[in-house]
Amino acid sequence: MNRSEPRSASTLPDGRVAGPASRRRIEPVHLGWSIGTLGVSLQLNTFNVATLFFLVTVLKIEPLIAGALITGSKLYDAFTDPLMGAISDRTRSRWGRRRPYLMLGGLGCGVTFALLFAIPPIPDQMLLYLYVAGALVLLSTAYTVFNVPYLAMPAEMIDDYHERSVLMSYRVFLISIGTFIGVSGTPALVAYFQDHLGQSPNLAYRNMGLIIGVMMTAAMVAAFFGTRQARFTERTRTGMTARRQLRLLADNKPFLLFMGIKLAGLFSLASILTSKFFFVVYIMERSIGIAAVFGVAQLIGQIISIPFWLALSRRFGKRRVLIVSSFAMTILVLTWLFSGPAEPIWVYSLRGFALGIGGAGTILGTQAILPDVMEYDYRRTGLRREGVYAGIASFIEKTSGALSAVVIGGFLSLMDFDRQLPAGEQPESALVAIMACTALIPAGMYALKLILLKFFDLSEAKLKNATRVVNAD
Repeated sequence: MNRSEPRSASTLPDGRVAGPASRRRIEPVHLGWSIGTLGVSLQLNTFNVATLFFLVTVLKIEPLIAGALITGSKLYDAFTDPLMGAISDRTRSRWGRRRPYLMLGGLGCGVTFALLFAIPPIPDQMLLYLYVAGALVLLSTAYTVFNVPYLAMPAEMIDDYHERSVLMSYRVFLISIGTFIGVSGTPALVAYFQDHLGQSPNLAYRNMGLIIGVMMTAAMVAAFFGTRQARFTERTRTGMTARRQLRLLADNKPFLLFMGIKLAGLFSLASILTSKFFFVVYIMERSIGIAAVFGVAQLIGQIISIPFWLALSRRFGKRRVLIVSSFAMTILVLTWLFSGPAEPIWVYSLRGFALGIGGAGTILGTQAILPDVMEYDYRRTGLRREGVYAGIASFIEKTSGALSAVVIGGFLSLMDFDRQLPAGEQPESALVAIMACTALIPAGMYALKLILLKFFDLSEAKLKNATRVVNAD
């Protein structure tokens, strides 16, 4: 693999030596890096909330086929994510190994996202499927180019175990904003275009895609400029074979558990988001515009709880944050079983507020662990391969979305969901399927996450005491 001397882990791009995290000096870099999360969150949440619903109810694609198209584009990432990680690990530039891809991927994401929701009327079903598949693949590629190098940066930027949690608290805040816009702003935009401007569903989604695409690109490109003072490392010089490096990767038990924890959490989130429009329209029998009310309550819950979760992390560790928040989410998602057309808006909003609090904890804990498992690998092997780890983590993220799309799409088809029937006329079996996708499946995934957390033991002490198991030279 690559052969090159590593750049000092304590050297900034301008040659200064980085000491302990200084709030006045580090905070602008925290914000500069984290702003890219707004673009990532916009894409992830808007995609999960709107895509399957758009394909099924606007383009009238069979749910199973629509889910399969989404899943196919994600499986494609099985190759591109690790490849992008390896490419960024090998890159040499005056901007570092990762930053050039923030600009390139950020520009591509906005364009391809708008393209996905700008599908013209195509009478031929096969041509329609090919168009959708092509748009999905282009979007996945652009997202990979940005997100994989982006995720690799925190492990290089900060050494301190707790300061990484502080960095991720910035990210949780921006995830909250992106989630609100994606989950609530998206349906509000579509509803406004359709109900107030009289636009057709196709045109309404096209305009929504353009607006969200511009916002995504602005945030992602801002991260390129915001990280110009961020510390970075150079690629590692090693004579080890690729097989040996892969074996060392597989020996990183904390990372293997992290992948399972991340997959379970993201699958639960993707299941909730993918079925959200279906739940509001067919279970609650309301306009998708009410999702804005839920989103405001969720946003408030997420933002006000960040200091609490950060304090809990400092006192008891990141694992405890994940255990407490995941247990809370297991209980909270089951409350959807008691929802329906008669549910008052204040109850709907209160649930959003509570889910925002629990969700902030799960996001903070999970995001803060990834740089730790990267550092654990470096301490044990001497290899600087943050990009490879970021590529695998990004693949897990997309796999969760892919699996949720095909599971939900297939489940709806199996349970006789009829895309031609309006709310109030769907068969009871279809309503049961929507309820299961919103409450039971997510609860099961959070329970699995709790089981995996029982075996995760990468504490601050274990990280600092990790010893070299192989010589990388």
